Formats: sequence, C-alpha cells, structure tokens
Amino acid sequence: MSSVLSDTLAQPQTTTVRSESQLPASPTLLPDCWTVEQYSRCSRTYSWLYVNSGKIGCVLCKHVEQIGPMWQEVGVRPALSDEWVSGTVAPYGKTKDAQQASLRKKINRHLNSISHKAAADIAAARERAALENTVAAQQSVAYDETCRVFRTAYYVAKNDKPYTDHPDLIDLQKANGVSVGRVLHSNVVCSDIIDHISVEMKRRVVAKMVAAKSQMSVLIDESTALSHSSFLIIYVRATFDENVGPITFSFDILELPGTSADDIELALMNCLYANGFTDAYLSECFMGFAADGASVMLGKKNGLAAKLQRRFPRLMTWHCLNHRLELSVNDAVKSCTEINPFKVFLDTLYALYSMSPKLQRELGHCAKEVETQLHRIGRILDVRWVASSCCSIKAVRQSYPALFLHFTEKAQAPGTDSRERAKFSGMINKLKNPVFLKNLGLMYDALEELSDLSIALQKSDISLGSAHRMICRQIELFLSRKETMGVYYAQACRAVE
Repeated sequence: MSSVLSDTLAQPQTTTVRSESQLPASPTLLPDCWTVEQYSRCSRTYSWLYVNSGKIGCVLCKHVEQIGPMWQEVGVRPALSDEWVSGTVAPYGKTKDAQQASLRKKINRHLNSISHKAAADIAAARERAALENTVAAQQSVAYDETCRVFRTAYYVAKNDKPYTDHPDLIDLQKANGVSVGRVLHSNVVCSDIIDHISVEMKRRVVAKMVAAKSQMSVLIDESTALSHSSFLIIYVRATFDENVGPITFSFDILELPGTSADDIELALMNCLYANGFTDAYLSECFMGFAADGASVMLGKKNGLAAKLQRRFPRLMTWHCLNHRLELSVNDAVKSCTEINPFKVFLDTLYALYSMSPKLQRELGHCAKEVETQLHRIGRILDVRWVASSCCSIKAVRQSYPALFLHFTEKAQAPGTDSRERAKFSGMINKLKNPVFLKNLGLMYDALEELSDLSIALQKSDISLGSAHRMICRQIELFLSRKETMGVYYAQACRAVE
C-alpha cells in the first residue's frame, strides 16, 4: 500500500475540478496581500485554489471532506484540514511581502501534503465512477429496449403471427409510451430474432437432456414444399421430469439433398450433432425412432431405421400410428367398392364449388334463405388426414338444405342450358336417394370416430399404452356397430322413413 501511495504522490496533480476558481475573483474577496493579477496567475498554477472573504481554501478537500479507510492505513488522518475545507486559511505577517510569503508556504505545504493528494485521487476516482455509471446506465436502457423488442418477436412466433405484424406491434408500443429503441423494428429482423431465440432454446434443451441423460426418441417425416424441394421434419420426444411424463416438441426442419436412406441418415445425424448431441449420449439414451411406412424409412435391409439400428443397437423402431391408421382406412376404402359412387359424388361437389366463385356466392344466398350455416366442402378419403374427410362429410350434411335449394334453382332457371339442367337434376335425384342419405349418416359416424382417434394419436403426450387402449376400444366400437346403429345413421334412417 505504501508503494502505491508513493507512486501516486509522485504524479503531478492534473485534476480538472475548478468550480470556484474558474470564475474571476472579486477584489473584495481576495486576501489583502493579493491583487487580481496575482490571484489569476496563482489559480492557473493551482487549479484547486479558491478564495472566500479574504481567505483561501481547497476545492478538492471541500468536495471530498472525508478520507476513506484505505488511506487511513498509510497514515492519513480520517478528516481533512478544516481550514482548507471551509476556506478559512489566512495569511500572517505585518507586511504585504510577509503575508504573500506565508500564503505561498501554506499553499506549497498543502500541495505536497498526503491528505491533499489523497483527496485529489478520491475526486478523480469519483469522476471515473460517474462516467462508468453513466455508460452502464446507457447500456442498461439499451438492454431493456432490446428485451422488449425480443419479447415482441417471441409473441409473433408463439402465436403463429406473420412477421409483417412485428413493425405494427412496435409502433403500437411506441404509441403507448413504451421505449423500444430505434433499431430491430423490421420484419426481416423479426425473422432473425426468432431464429436466434429458437437456436438458444434448442441449445438449452439439448444441454439439459445431455446433463440429465434423458431418454429420447426421434420422429421424422419427409415432405415436399411448393417449390418441389424435399424437406425433413424432425420431432424429439424426451422425458424431463418423472412426474410429468414424456414431451414431444418440434426440433428442426432440414432441406434434403436427396431422398435416399443415406441422404436422410446423413442429414439427421448432422442435425443431432450440430445441436449438441454426442455419440456417447445417443448410444446410451437414443431409444426410439418413428416414421411413416415408406420403404426408405422402415425397409428391413437398407431403410433408414435399419441403418440407425446398426449404429445404435439399443434403438427400437416404430411405424407411426397415425400413418398406420391412414393406411388402414385407405385399405378399407379399396376393399369396399360400394363407397366409390358416394366418393365420386362428393368429389363432384368439391370440383363444382371450388372452381366457380359464382356458384359459391349463389350457394351462400341459398344458405341464408334456409337459415343454414355454410361450411367448406373438400375431398374425402384422399391423401389428407382422415380428420379432414370428416370435416367434408360434416359440411355436406349441414349444407344439405342449401345444396338442395341451389340445385333446384339451377335446374329450373330459364337461362340454364339443357346440359346444365340435366346435370343439376341428376344431382337433385342423388340427394333425394335414400341410399345416399344412409351412406352420408354411416360415413359421418365412422369418420367422426376415426377423426377423434387420429387427433388423439397426434397429442404430444400420447404413450404406447394409451394409444393401444384407444385402438382396441375403436375396434370394439366398430364391431358393435353391426348390431347397434350410430347416431347419424339412425337419424338418416328415420328421415328416409
């Protein structure tokens, strides 16, 4: 401590604290032995000097007032000189020269005193701390503004909002008086922020899984975008808490260079390694793999599942239950040819209204006349999930009065040609056919049950045990339908009677 103090005392005093001495002193305030010119010259040499009613004092000592415990350890008094703090240092001597000499001695003695130099160091440290606090305050404000922008971008992603909503939400917060800074306000930056947040969240989740050695499963599906590019959708299922159970979450979407098993395996493993998974963790905790029934995924010899099992012997592969359900429904449709006329008629309805806005408007007017809520009619039993087929059947059933009225008006309209009149007359006869009404009720009963099962199997917390119980219950329900009619089929039979 003494060496540090001696180095400090050896340095020249260049502090810039000059509150009182920066202003020209009035002759009435100066000591009697000094002139204004002498005071100006002296104040330039000793910037800490100030005058007070014919006496002098030290600005630095006045501002500091108290010495800290660090300086007391090296012999500095706890308090500074009261005369220099209060500005009551006066000259002594009978003559003017003697008084000037006494002031010079006192100034020189105070300049070289340890307490004055300690006060100078304390004042300089305070000035540096004030600057640091100012910078820290500015950084804190910028940090808070950035956090508000990040929360806004996270809201956009969490609620599936378009990125173009981000600038409008920022403007709304500005109008409400919230400080959000002047940058990071565009929709492009919103995309970057969401990517950054997702990467950080994924990194923390993976780190937690690796640290806890949580058992995990991977669910993948290959899909084609509108640009005809192949993409791999990856889901991860893991257990984070024994009391909560497994959780399934979206992990990543990758563009595939090819659709072979080797290409998919390379893309999947690179994704897992890039996000923090290691071979040691995967060998011990990678327990399950699920995909659709394509041969490139579940082929016994060269499928992706077989390749992963050779890499991780403990891995158990599984055919996705939802894909298996869709394949079962597709096989049932192919084996039951009686469904084909019904399916063809509904496809005709879809083609009729999906390609003609004019017919859609006319159908809407008919729905208002019969006070029926109109639903969109889509295809049934095609490549979509079975739940979408159920929605189409429901739309036809609820729109039945509006469809009948619209077909009747088109068939009887004077401006309709004979071919169109015959087409709509045939559709009216189809709607009035008792077989069609019963098939509509029967399909609605079956597809509603299958839709509920499909949606239940898509839950993120579904387990094999609960899925097995649901499927067994559904099989028993369909077997009982041979003897007991469903709700909508019974309504259709009563309507026919």
